[in-house]
Amino acid sequence: MRPAKSASAQIARLLEAAERHGVAGVALDRLRSEGAEVPVEASVRDLARELDHAAHLATLREIDDAFAMARLRGVVLKGALLASRLYARPASRATSDIDLLVAEADVPAAEQVLAAIGFVGEDTPEERRFRREHFHLHLARVGAPPLELHFHAYRGFGHLLRSEPLLERAVSVPAYRALAALGVADEIVYLAVHAASHRFARIGWLWDLVLLVTRAAPEDLALARARARAEGFSRVLDFTSTLLVRDLGCEAAAPLASDRGSRARRAVISALAPEPDVPVVRSITRLVYTALLCDDAQAAARYVRDASGQRVRHAFGASS
Repeated sequence: MRPAKSASAQIARLLEAAERHGVAGVALDRLRSEGAEVPVEASVRDLARELDHAAHLATLREIDDAFAMARLRGVVLKGALLASRLYARPASRATSDIDLLVAEADVPAAEQVLAAIGFVGEDTPEERRFRREHFHLHLARVGAPPLELHFHAYRGFGHLLRSEPLLERAVSVPAYRALAALGVADEIVYLAVHAASHRFARIGWLWDLVLLVTRAAPEDLALARARARAEGFSRVLDFTSTLLVRDLGCEAAAPLASDRGSRARRAVISALAPEPDVPVVRSITRLVYTALLCDDAQAAARYVRDASGQRVRHAFGASS
């Protein structure tokens, strides 16, 4: 009996860790395929993911109809739509919110359209700060997933990943009229930047890239590397590819590496990536970690200037 209990405990611990990293559904599918007995609690959580995935898709279809009527175009970043395109069982990918990218000039119109179907934001100092310093707004509707309305894909590492070029290169998604997906090369860069911005805290973000990169054509990988260099995220993509190859065995990601990342730099970034619990240490290591991932000294200086300015304004309660 002891070996059985031990195996059961190991499976429970594995699934708990996988839950924290957003890959519990993937781990569960693998365990089931191998005939392992999984805890009832894990099956219940998996059913909740199935229902959550269906709710996300229903909300996206509603937004798609509203955008189509208003002749607006948007790109769905990450989330349920990515899961539907990449995962064998889409609901196995945990999704917490909806990330919707629009052109910066379309934000007022998009806010109006989304408000008409119940998604509204709050005019608070914190939201004004996000509009000024970040790249998205927070909208909510009772009974629906939270929605982040992006007017840029990302701001950080000393550069801005603008929405307009990504929208121009976006690809259509079957059954959607107004909502699209990023092109493969753009999606590789975006997912790498997103994971790096969160210090690679969840394996699920890297697993998205594994699935995407292993399906990508060689020309898409070459284009992703060129786009990352052009947009100022070459070192981010280089380090991300290092993690994909080294930690997840994704040899297909090797062509994404560049000469922007030295072995010593990668080692220091690896050491700084885990987020410490102590707030002061967390802030200091984030500053150094992010600066090392900036493509050059000018980008690092911009990042440090912007980050310092944000902290000063936040400390003194600036709201406009």
